[in-house]
Formats: sequence, C-alpha cells, structure tokens
Amino acid sequence: MIHSRLHKPKVNISTDKNYKSVKKMVQESYLNTVCAEARCPNIYECWNRKTATLMILGDTCTRACGFCSVKTGKPTWNDPLEPVRVAQAVKKMGLRHVVITSVDRDDLKGDYGAAIWAETITQTKKINEKCTVEVLTPDFKGDEFALKTVFDSQPDIFSHNVECVERISKAVRAQANWQRSLGVLKSSISCGLRTKTGIMVGLGEQVDEVKETMKQVVDLGVQIFTIGQYLQPTKKHLPVQDYISKEQFEAYKVYGYSIGFKVVESGPLVRSSYHADEQARMVFNDV
Repeated sequence: MIHSRLHKPKVNISTDKNYKSVKKMVQESYLNTVCAEARCPNIYECWNRKTATLMILGDTCTRACGFCSVKTGKPTWNDPLEPVRVAQAVKKMGLRHVVITSVDRDDLKGDYGAAIWAETITQTKKINEKCTVEVLTPDFKGDEFALKTVFDSQPDIFSHNVECVERISKAVRAQANWQRSLGVLKSSISCGLRTKTGIMVGLGEQVDEVKETMKQVVDLGVQIFTIGQYLQPTKKHLPVQDYISKEQFEAYKVYGYSIGFKVVESGPLVRSSYHADEQARMVFNDV
C-alpha cells in the first residue's frame, strides 16, 4: 500500500532543439538508449543537455526484473559492428562523457556479451580521445573471465547497481543475486577502477537498511552512489510502496558524504546516469 502521494515527483516534459538533435542521431545510428527503453523520467532534461545513455546488445533482456520496463524475451540481436556505430555516434554528438549500458544477455554463453562490451569501450575511447567512458553493466552472472574482459578495456568509471536493499532484492530482481552484485563491485575496485553503484527507494525498505547498504558499499571502496525514487513504469510492474520526501533524500546525501563517498546523487528523479557527466568531473578532479 502506498503511504503517501504527497512526495510523488513531477516530471518536466519539455523539448528543445538539442532534444530533437539527440533523438535524430540515435535513430539515424540505429542505436538503443536506456532513456527510451526504460522510460526514464529524465529523458527530456538529459537530451535537452545533449546527454544520453546508449544501450548495447539489443533491446531485449533475458531477465524480467519487477521494476524494469525494458522488453523481456529471447534476444535476436546480431550486430558485430555495433561497437563502431556507438563510437561514431558519440563523436557525432560531441560528447565529453558517455554512459553505456546494456540488457542482460544470459543467453550468450561463454562471456555473456563481455567481448562486445570491451570492444565498444575500446572503439569509443579510440575515436573519442577527449571523451570519458562510463559503463553500467549487468553482473555477467559473476563470471570472472567476463568481468576481467570488461575491466581490461579500462572504462573511466565502472558502474553496476545493487538496485535495492538486500532484504527485498529477490522480490525486486528474482534472477539476480545481491551478494553477487557486491562481488562485481569488489572485483572492479580490486582492478583499480573508479566504481559506482545505486539503489531505488520506495519499494518497502527501511531507512536503516538504506544506510546499511550505503555503509557496505562505501567500505568496499565504491566512490559514487546514487539514490532515486522508484516509479512504477506500468501496472504489470511492482507497485510503489512509498514516495520518499525530499528531506529524506537530502538526509541520505548528508549521510553518504559523512561515511566517505566522493559523490552522492540523491533525489526523487535521480537515476543511475543522471548528471553522470558532472559526477565524473567531481571524481576526476578529486584525484
């Protein structure tokens, strides 16, 4: 049951020439974006700022998480030239920081799509020397070879979301494993990568559980943490349990900085790649 709609965030729907430009470039490059596929509420703001999160390995996910509106089914993707097209699209957009994500590809036995991931990072950095590359990856089922393949391509920021507090994780993403996600983050940090993760709130978690989650990941060495309000994308998805106040989001931010995060992005409409370019500058400048 929803406790209060008082704090339900309002999405600003407005478009300008930048929005139309980004939309055109994405369509002409035959690329998918998590902005559109996941019905992100920030698509208008981000595309107006000429930022987008590109999604590789197709538009069909092999998992069916209770919060996500990305299409689920048997993927038919087969596009070995995708890494080059992504790199060229980044150049056309004139980006200084790009976020690349993907659907889960548990059907790609062997590396779960890691080779395409690595090639996309390599090509993007090769063609866009002044652009920093942030990746938001699946867990690759915790496969060490797959993870090392991605790590070795040296993204500037590696991100993998734990998505929610551990107690409700199975209900939120049945085919994932919370401890496995922690292991992915730990491996990234062990390889010397700047590492990021995030969660949604409003799914029935308690304040102390959010704080415990933050403490666990900062103790691993995660530098960037994001917290946003879960919004039900369709009636088929998990219902919202609560709308969190702006004051509570601010309290999470204050707590996050107090325990050692370099960057905490906390607010009702915050998503994994929301203001990622600004977060990256903060982390790079702190080195």
